Amino acid sequence: MKVLVIEDDKMSAEHAAAAVGVCGFQCDFARNGREGLGLLSKGGYDIALVDIEMPGLGGLDVLRTARKRGIKTYLLVLSSHASEAERIAGLKMGADDYLVKPISIDELSLRLQAIARRLVPDQEAEALSCSGVVVNIDKQTVRRNGQPIDLTPKERKLLVYLMRNKGRCLSYDSIADHVWGPIDSVGSVVSANVSRLRKKLAAGGAEEVIHTVRDVGYVFK
Repeated sequence: MKVLVIEDDKMSAEHAAAAVGVCGFQCDFARNGREGLGLLSKGGYDIALVDIEMPGLGGLDVLRTARKRGIKTYLLVLSSHASEAERIAGLKMGADDYLVKPISIDELSLRLQAIARRLVPDQEAEALSCSGVVVNIDKQTVRRNGQPIDLTPKERKLLVYLMRNKGRCLSYDSIADHVWGPIDSVGSVVSANVSRLRKKLAAGGAEEVIHTVRDVGYVFK
């Protein structure tokens, strides 16, 4: 599953990204409505979390324009207002569902998983497999050569992002944006987490699957 978070508030975006990470889904960010609509128009997103109150192109305008353009992405509105009138307005503009802030990471992650099951009801649980590493996205389990690997939610999200882009060199900034969102000390944070992930995946003497591209980033192969 690929999720787009359209949110101008940094803290709220990080909160939403944490919930997406718990699910093991890929997460992209748009920091305003115009940027979000542009990404939605390019396609490829299964779910979008849309903040209503954004400067410039607001959330309701994003919903209305997205549906006029025939965009089929599941649009989940996040808003700090709980009035019936606003919920109805959002649904009329094309929202599929509406959640009122503040919402816990656990609740949002469970809602996202429920949405994902509805979007692919007749398919088996999505799984990624490469070089003996198997990630079951729905069950959030990881195995290497048949043996279970215990990963934190961030490590699992990092692994999923690398595996979805196997063979491609991903920069430190790209990895940080998709796994953590806006953070400081990008290089050290990414490097430290990749190092821990490597050790866990290499348990039992298994071959290295995450390779360093010096001064650029990492590639899974």
